[in-house]
Amino acid sequence: MHKAAWVALMLSLSFGAHAEKGGFEPGKTPPSQNKEDAGYKGSEDTAETPVTLIKDFRQGGYVTLEGYITHKIKGDTYQFRDSSGTVNIDAPLTTFKGKTFNAEDKVRVSGKVFGKGENAHLKVSRIDEP
Repeated sequence: MHKAAWVALMLSLSFGAHAEKGGFEPGKTPPSQNKEDAGYKGSEDTAETPVTLIKDFRQGGYVTLEGYITHKIKGDTYQFRDSSGTVNIDAPLTTFKGKTFNAEDKVRVSGKVFGKGENAHLKVSRIDEP
């Protein structure tokens, strides 16, 4: 019984070490922008927000984008691209939830918009597969 409790304790502590894995894996090239809508199904009124609208979006507004993380800029800042353009996103490692994505993986990011025009960026609270 003593050994079973010790094993259970060790297993529960080891899951915390695995939770910090994930993030962005550099080195791959995203698909060309003209191939991004291939296979997309759904009505136009339920489509995700394009990056071009972020630049004039209200401060603190919550949006969801679908596209590609093209590369890491520094720290938790990445460049995100969809078929309409690019925007910088702030995505802490915890938002990846242990998953690792590269530039070829299409992702859905959700978060709040800050800044206007060319200084607009998204503070990401969630990253998922579309």
